[in-house]
Amino acid sequence: MLAQVAPRYLACGGDPRWVTAPLQQAFRWQSAHVPLSPVLRLTRRDRQAELLLSPDPDDHWWTLHHTGSSTEKAWTMRFSARTPAEIVAAATDALATSAVDSPADPMRVLEHAGWKHSVPDHQISSPDGFVTVSRHPLGAMNIRVTARDGPWASEPTARTAWRAYFSDHTPPHLAAAVLVGMVSTEPVLRDERALAPFLRYSVRIARERVPAHQAESSLWDRVDRLAAHRVGTPLPPQPPGGSLPRRTR
Repeated sequence: MLAQVAPRYLACGGDPRWVTAPLQQAFRWQSAHVPLSPVLRLTRRDRQAELLLSPDPDDHWWTLHHTGSSTEKAWTMRFSARTPAEIVAAATDALATSAVDSPADPMRVLEHAGWKHSVPDHQISSPDGFVTVSRHPLGAMNIRVTARDGPWASEPTARTAWRAYFSDHTPPHLAAAVLVGMVSTEPVLRDERALAPFLRYSVRIARERVPAHQAESSLWDRVDRLAAHRVGTPLPPQPPGGSLPRRTR
């Protein structure tokens, strides 16, 4: 049974397939997985964009990189361990579907959600004080998410939960998509036993539990929905061995 956890930005990593399954199954990004290694590299068919999943608690787990083109400068988005998969997926979904229905200034997403400017003025903080987002003049963005270290902690930002960094020239609609995912009030499903112990003091866990197979079904419904809405030129045939099998119970 899975728990419903909120706020979602403190819900730990979750199922990485929420990010990787749509890219591989719906959009045919090619996998370069090294056998017996936790490292996974997915590359878009035009070879200009790639997603690297490299589990390392001391470095970035997720790196989304674009090499640039004649009309677009190179950019990189990085997310550390414990970044919820749903938040990373907001960026990969926006990139894969070419969704651009977002404000030119991503910080407007936070302002509309009631997040407040802090000092210095280029920073915006969440109402609970756990998240700080700063944006630099050329577009680079830093996200820092913190949590109480225990029920006795007087400081609400005692320990870092995760960080993210978006380089200069990161498309604003991708940054905005991530921020939309962060401000969402919808809980996410998690195995309560997998939550980092120090995060338990800062999250809300609903008493009602959800069967694990429901989360599995939601994953594949999501893949089917994105496949139905993909845009662009027809995709090439799936490379041999590149299909991601559906799990059944």
